[in-house]
Parts: sequence; structure tokens; C-alpha cells
Amino acid sequence: MTYFLSATWHGFYPGYYGCFMSMTLFLMTSRKLRRVVRPLFLGSTAVKMFYDALTTICSLLLINYASIQLCLLSFDRNYEFYRYFYCLPHIICLVIYIFCPSPKPKKE
Repeated sequence: MTYFLSATWHGFYPGYYGCFMSMTLFLMTSRKLRRVVRPLFLGSTAVKMFYDALTTICSLLLINYASIQLCLLSFDRNYEFYRYFYCLPHIICLVIYIFCPSPKPKKE
């Protein structure tokens, strides 16, 4: 809901809605994946630093990938841009979100 309101606040171009809705998918996927994968990298400091660097790079790439819609604005230009990438980041995030197991809540 927050991202939809942010898109409305910025204006009525399709690029705004595409960007904020893409960010919703990327954020939900990263949160779910982090809960499952991050505990596997907490063994040593070097491995944790590698994980942190890798996730930072991936986050920056996804933010830039989604934010290009804010510059292109129109549906036609956004479609052309995403067609060039075959929408792979969206598809990969959607597959991860669907098939990644949800972490079980900790029992106290």
C-alpha cells in the first residue's frame, strides 16, 4: 500500500507505478530470502563479510534496475527496456519468492 501511495504522489505516469510495484516484489523476496539464507553465512567473519558484500551489490543492481522506470516514465519505453533484459530479475525474484521455504517461527 505504501508503494502504491508513493507512486500516486509522484504522478500518473506508468513508470512510477512500475517502479514502486517492482520494488515491492524485490523487497518481499529479499526479506524472505534473507531469513532463510543469512543464518548459513554467520559461521565466520570472512564468510559474513562476503555475504554482506554480495547482498549489497545485488540490492544496488535491483534498485537501479527498477528505478530506470522513473526516468523512462512511458509504458512503451519501459516495455522496451525490460524486453531487453527478458524481465529476468522480475522472474527470478518471483520464482524465489514462490519456491523459497518460509522460515519457521522460533519457539520460545
